[in-house]
Amino acid sequence: MDIMKELEALVCEYKGEAVALTPATTFDDLGFDSLDTVDLMMQFEEKMGITFDDDLQVGTLGELVAKIETLKAGR
Repeated sequence: MDIMKELEALVCEYKGEAVALTPATTFDDLGFDSLDTVDLMMQFEEKMGITFDDDLQVGTLGELVAKIETLKAGR
């Protein structure tokens, strides 16, 4: 499973438009405020069957993908 592709599909659905993501893309680049970011993270937790730490800090989507890979490997 390509996590970046899954994330891209979820972001496109959330925004209602096509969005091309790269590992360097930030939530600010996407125009997301903190509530959008939290909502997206919760949706991704549900979709991927993982749980992020409450104090998760990621700056880019690449960092988010790395965290997801770590969480999935620890299952």
